[in-house]
Amino acid sequence: MTRFAAAQPDLFVAPGPAAAQETTEDPLAELAALLTRVRGAEHPPWPDAAAAVAEEHRALGLAQRAGPEGAAMAEAFLAETERLLALTD
Repeated sequence: MTRFAAAQPDLFVAPGPAAAQETTEDPLAELAALLTRVRGAEHPPWPDAAAAVAEEHRALGLAQRAGPEGAAMAEAFLAETERLLALTD
């Protein structure tokens, strides 16, 4: 019997350089794409509330990396998310 499932990494080995590497895309560009997608939506683009929360967390993480301009964009994204979720009530 092996200790690991087929796709499970060894948790006691230091991660390689690929695991520590963040996305190379510009966080402001990613935030702008997210914001554009929700501003143009007439209904929530997420299948459920869990997906909406995951997208909000992604936007907040990008905003943290992007600085003050990213924070303003994340605030606008959260407002648009609230608008879309209010349509489902």
